[in-house]
Amino acid sequence: MKLPEVWNLAPGNSSALNRLVQDGQPDLQSAFEVDEVTLTSVSAAALAIAELGHQRGLSANEVRVNGDDARAGFANHLLVNDERPPIWSDLSGYYRCQDDRFVQFHCNCPHHAAGVVALLGGDPDRASVETAAATWDSEDLEAALIERDMIAAKLRTLEEWDAHPHAIATRDLPLLTFEKIGEADPRPLPPLTEGPGGTSQAMSGVRIIDCSRVLAGPVVGHMMAAHGADVLRLSSPHLPAVEICVQMTGAGKRNAFVDLDTAEGKSTMESLLADAHVWVDAYRPGGLEGKGFTAESAAELNPGIVVVQLSAFDWVGPWAGRRGFDSIVQSTTGIVDAGSKAAGREAPTPLPVQALDYATGQLGAFAAARALQHQSVHGGSWRVRLSLLRTRNWLVGLGGPTPFEPAPAVAAPQSAYEVDSAWGRLNLAKPPTGSFTSPPMKLGTADAVWLN
Repeated sequence: MKLPEVWNLAPGNSSALNRLVQDGQPDLQSAFEVDEVTLTSVSAAALAIAELGHQRGLSANEVRVNGDDARAGFANHLLVNDERPPIWSDLSGYYRCQDDRFVQFHCNCPHHAAGVVALLGGDPDRASVETAAATWDSEDLEAALIERDMIAAKLRTLEEWDAHPHAIATRDLPLLTFEKIGEADPRPLPPLTEGPGGTSQAMSGVRIIDCSRVLAGPVVGHMMAAHGADVLRLSSPHLPAVEICVQMTGAGKRNAFVDLDTAEGKSTMESLLADAHVWVDAYRPGGLEGKGFTAESAAELNPGIVVVQLSAFDWVGPWAGRRGFDSIVQSTTGIVDAGSKAAGREAPTPLPVQALDYATGQLGAFAAARALQHQSVHGGSWRVRLSLLRTRNWLVGLGGPTPFEPAPAVAAPQSAYEVDSAWGRLNLAKPPTGSFTSPPMKLGTADAVWLN
């Protein structure tokens, strides 16, 4: 499925595709068509946002997406005071088990690392965990950790995953789905306002609630913030956070704490939802529903709202709602094992970038912009659903695995920019289109209110 087919998954006409210019390839080395997924998802988001801006009065100019910029945006590019912080914690990674199969642990959150050590025993260091993991069967170790709400994945082959009940239940899902969840009159977006430099941005005045963590969900708001949206990232003061992800995807956003376990927090959330145009819900399925906030209740509170929901393993099948991240989905569904074989290596070989996260996030921004444009003409309240698993199926369905030589994904200097922040001087990937008006900010530093 190429860009025209992806574009036509959303309501609207296809004539805007004529205004897109793709300048070069991301040049990401992989057994799978990562270049295609990267460039297509970024192009879809950039073009949909530009089309929304055109509907709001901006000129229908050419939209140019540069391959180097797309690569930088997917490459986890970050320098803090000229130093590259570690992307993975000490205990995250792949562990060989007794049956000579690998299990991946995702331990970037401290409580996940503590859970691994509590199950395996011994000291909380890499050598001790490797020794303990080597005494387990891979399937048993994965199951034991999942049962304890930890994040782990046995490295399966593509063939093993194809035969898995959850793969069978989800293999025919579309890349993304649009669902009307309520009646509402068409709601024109607010008038465009001028940003820095006296120019108007396509999403100025659009209010977006960003309930997300890690990467896929934050990328949705990140892309829209680059085009002037008022993105308010909400999180609980009690939840752990991965700081590097806040730094990489936080530019242009404000960050506020809202405690949904309190009456005051629920009232604040209701007030924000009542005036939002888009609500991004990237928590595990059931998470915010358990606090009383569903897509349907948001549509009742605010007819005309667009709700964008993202998850790892989707909402159907025996693993519906299962915890997971990009690397975990890669390991579980055969991508890592296939990468090793295609590269002629014994060591686990994932994709060169977290393409499932970033592509799903860009597709979320694409879908949000298209849904907003559709709503403003045809009305209705809308829910969009995407998952890392659906994006994985799209990637694998494009072809491969094919032999390749692994190489790191490095951002070109011209695809990065520097900005001062509360952490010091940050060197970050430029957005593929648009620009940011503020640096990333620490969590809980903003008031939970709309600016306009």
